[in-house]
Amino acid sequence: MHIYESLICFAACLLLVVLNKSVDGFLLDLLIEGDLHELVHEDPFKLAAKRLKKAKPVLLLITLWPQFGYSIFWLGGVGGLFMLVYKQAYLALKRVQKQRVNQLKFQFPIWLRQLQILIQTNTVVTSLILSTQTAPQLIQEDLSILIAEIEEDAIHLTPYMNFLKAYRLSEIERAMKLLYRYNTVGKEDAYVQFNRMIQTTTKWLRSERSSRAESKLMFFQWWGMLPLLGVTVLFMAIMFEIIINLFGEGVKL
Repeated sequence: MHIYESLICFAACLLLVVLNKSVDGFLLDLLIEGDLHELVHEDPFKLAAKRLKKAKPVLLLITLWPQFGYSIFWLGGVGGLFMLVYKQAYLALKRVQKQRVNQLKFQFPIWLRQLQILIQTNTVVTSLILSTQTAPQLIQEDLSILIAEIEEDAIHLTPYMNFLKAYRLSEIERAMKLLYRYNTVGKEDAYVQFNRMIQTTTKWLRSERSSRAESKLMFFQWWGMLPLLGVTVLFMAIMFEIIINLFGEGVKL
């Protein structure tokens, strides 16, 4: 009986996975992540469709459901495996994004300080162009777009706000607002804005260096605890063996 039920489940799953393309649109609207468009340069729906196509064959495991007595745990396990396969690429992108954010938090303030030096003797646009020679690789593309947009329209704030927008860092947004004001206000206020920018980046750079130092210290602390942990495990093993031997001798008596 289970064989016929499995065949029916297999046919239903095959219809869902291979033939029924109309279900894909519903699943994509349900499963696509809200920030996926910020992690990739291609169409997020196309990437989500590729991930869904890769994950859907997992649903064929539902054909074994009758063999497990229609267990809810088995069905939940298949659903969990489906989500794991579907989310795998997204989680990898999130890890890369996190690494880039950590790298950007350290590199951006240094680049901005170099930009501040250039601004003292050049215009903002000229300073941005000159800074491309020493700018981190991570911001090169956004920097080229920023320069092109400012050359076309130097009045509006939008080009500044779009710079590195995908990383959602409030410190970058604040620095770019100050840079915009420096580019648009009169010379009387320029010195004040310049000092504000220096104070902002100095605090940010100091905070990031402190965070990196704390992370390294914590890493070495954990490594330092490993010998102590090993001694503790060895001590527990010896005590356990002594207790076993004592009980064994007691039984013999």
